[in-house]
Amino acid sequence: MNTINNHLDKIYPLLSEEELQNLARDFRDELIASLSNQPSSLPAILNPLAKTSPREGSGIAVSIGGSNGYASKFTINKKGDIHFHNRKSFILPVKTTQKDLFHLIARNIFALVDKNESHLPIGMGLAYTLKPLLVDKYLDGELIYMAKGREIKGLLGKKVGQEFHKFLKENYQIDTTVVVANDAIALLAAGDNVDVAGVVGTGLNFAYWDKRSAIAPLKLSTLPGFAKNEVAVNIESRNFDKIPANKLRGQVDKKSSDKGHSLAEKEASGAYLFSIFNEGKDTLVGPKMPKLNTSDELTDILNKSFIYPQNMTKDMKEDARAFAERILQKSAQIVALELCGIFLKLGKTEGIQPVVMDGGLFWRAKNYPSLVNSYCHGIALLAQGGIV
Repeated sequence: MNTINNHLDKIYPLLSEEELQNLARDFRDELIASLSNQPSSLPAILNPLAKTSPREGSGIAVSIGGSNGYASKFTINKKGDIHFHNRKSFILPVKTTQKDLFHLIARNIFALVDKNESHLPIGMGLAYTLKPLLVDKYLDGELIYMAKGREIKGLLGKKVGQEFHKFLKENYQIDTTVVVANDAIALLAAGDNVDVAGVVGTGLNFAYWDKRSAIAPLKLSTLPGFAKNEVAVNIESRNFDKIPANKLRGQVDKKSSDKGHSLAEKEASGAYLFSIFNEGKDTLVGPKMPKLNTSDELTDILNKSFIYPQNMTKDMKEDARAFAERILQKSAQIVALELCGIFLKLGKTEGIQPVVMDGGLFWRAKNYPSLVNSYCHGIALLAQGGIV
């Protein structure tokens, strides 16, 4: 075990405690620079979204991630409690078209509700970069960038909500309200009395509420006519580029469709972690180790449910386990330092700070939430604060 750990420290090292603390500060500084309209690796996209409490009613929630999606009917009672019903999950193709994607979403919505409820308002969160817009007082988003190895042909540059609204009218004779936001922003809006939300799945992103007074006037000019005291900020956290480079990330980046970009995401998200393993397996485990096809298989290795070839030795399996564990630890470190960077920006470094989290990697990878929490505690202790 000591031998594999020595090799891992050379080929795929974890960040030291000092590096974690410094990078959390770097993330804060990059965020401040972006909000000041200065050069930054973090776009920090402002959303014309008011901080409100849930109102009584019903609707359909749709989430489109990098690999999976779901639709669910929800109801909100008089107390503002939200209840989700009949969640319907589906797999997203790696490559699809606008028309095929919309038909897929519609079929899953109609599997949840009868004809009398087909006109319920729809709220949609997308795990891709959107330019937020207000259209007839409703939040919409223009799709400006695809990532995570996915492609939706025909949708780039279009207002997703308006396009889906038109699609429903033309194909199903349904005229209803469609609201669209980035997935992290949608999660933030749904989190009552929560200032920060994050998604760690196929991709990586955070969103948070900031004071209008903390944002430069020139940056605020992207929100014409929006004058609320708090602003929802989509950080596009995947772009953070201050994490030290290493050979395996470099190899994954070189083979990616967005070389030189999304560097934090390439060591933290499900779209890339299995590729990190594949790039290092021959050196760290041996050529007999098969390539992984998904990042879920990293957890399979840790849970000892992965099916190895018969010629794999016990030592090789232990090396595979150590490598899988290291990859998930590094991912959790990146999530933790970004989360702490946001709270440093907000000046909330003491006491328990609630966060709304979602994403397949965050909830399915072995002990992942505990890892993130542990690294957050470590960063906070070094800073003599209390981020949780």
